[in-house]
Amino acid sequence: MKKIISRAGKIATFLKHRLLPSTLFGRSLMIIATPILLMQLIVSFVFFDRHWESMSGRLVYAIAGEVSMLTSQIIDAGGDAEREKIIAESAKSLDIQIMVEPLMPEMLAESASPFEKFYWFSIGRKLDSALDRRLMYDFRVHDYAGDEKRFKIVVQLDDTRMAVFVCPERRLNSSTTYIFILWLIGSAIVLFGIAIIFMRNQIRPIRRLAIAAEKLGKGQDVPDFKPVGAREVRQAARAFLDMKERLKRQIEQRTAMLAGVSHDLRTPLTRMKLQLAMAKDDEMAVHLRQDIGEMEKMLEAYLDFAKGESSEAPEMTDLGSILSRIIGRAQRQGESIQAQMGDKLMIRLRPVAAERAMANIIGNACKYGKTVWVNAYEQSGAIEIAVDDDGPGIPAELRDDVFRPFFRIEKSRNKKTGGIGLGLSIARDIIHGHGGEIFLEDSNRGGLRVVVRWPF
Repeated sequence: MKKIISRAGKIATFLKHRLLPSTLFGRSLMIIATPILLMQLIVSFVFFDRHWESMSGRLVYAIAGEVSMLTSQIIDAGGDAEREKIIAESAKSLDIQIMVEPLMPEMLAESASPFEKFYWFSIGRKLDSALDRRLMYDFRVHDYAGDEKRFKIVVQLDDTRMAVFVCPERRLNSSTTYIFILWLIGSAIVLFGIAIIFMRNQIRPIRRLAIAAEKLGKGQDVPDFKPVGAREVRQAARAFLDMKERLKRQIEQRTAMLAGVSHDLRTPLTRMKLQLAMAKDDEMAVHLRQDIGEMEKMLEAYLDFAKGESSEAPEMTDLGSILSRIIGRAQRQGESIQAQMGDKLMIRLRPVAAERAMANIIGNACKYGKTVWVNAYEQSGAIEIAVDDDGPGIPAELRDDVFRPFFRIEKSRNKKTGGIGLGLSIARDIIHGHGGEIFLEDSNRGGLRVVVRWPF
């Protein structure tokens, strides 16, 4: 039973993702269109099952009666002149053409046609059945393709054969059928057109809200955004604007607080550095200078992590030149880095923040590997940067944890075995703030590969 339920759930999920449209506009239009189509199918079925069947049955029955009457008149005719008069009158009044020929041995040897051309809604079979009930002579019904496509009814008389030609377009069809079909198609087109216009107007504010939220998530301002649309959409837009203002106030308060904290902490550190500069250069002073230097670096890292680069405005930037500067600085410090980059990697981002993120990533690779490889190229609407090293790598189960603030694989706080655990956290926050992605995987160089995607 569990397997059946699980399989049914998988089938339902498959149908949901494969058959249902992926957009809100498509799903809304489907919600409107499905009842309309079902209603038209039901109306069409009722129409053709009731009206068409009844109408076509009566028309066929009338044709069968006329053929039976004409057959009797042809048989009772006193001579060729009277027979010709009957044939002319039937063509004029009944729109039925008659040909009387001498009886041939192979008269009924022809196989009856399956009504492939004029077999509309069983008219051919109905005509055959009606003639069988009302005509007292042997007959056959055929499709006939001459100058005008007609039914050909061949009746065997005593010493002659009578061929009756009936045009189904004029005698067995009704214009109401075409009018009804055109009405269905026309009404569906009009309804779908109105639905498309209204749905586009209703979905446009939701798209604007999504675009504004995406811009805000990337650190861009949305000054021209206003709540419009339906009441629920306006409510969501007002909530978004309230959230935007709260975030703005929070960032401003945090920035002001961090500026004060930074000033308050730097002041005693500066006094300590001045006192140490005037002190004797003994072993204790050397260690104190090292501790103060480490405290300053830690303070800078903490402030960078907390402050971020939200105040920086995005601009069109050559990401290749940023990477070249980072790689040049590392090479001047003796690091072994091999780079392969495409041509102009122009993208809209916050250049200082992007440089800080990439510097942290490349710096980590240089710290743990002897050689670093950097590749940058355009791919699928983004600039993808892969940083490989030949270091020890990171176990797969810890690759999510290394992005947490202050997490270090090596648990000690020894500066020689690693930093303070903020480099990748800062890089991830900056990259996610641009709508990008960062993930870790095994490198074919033997160490770790860091892949960064900056979207256009």
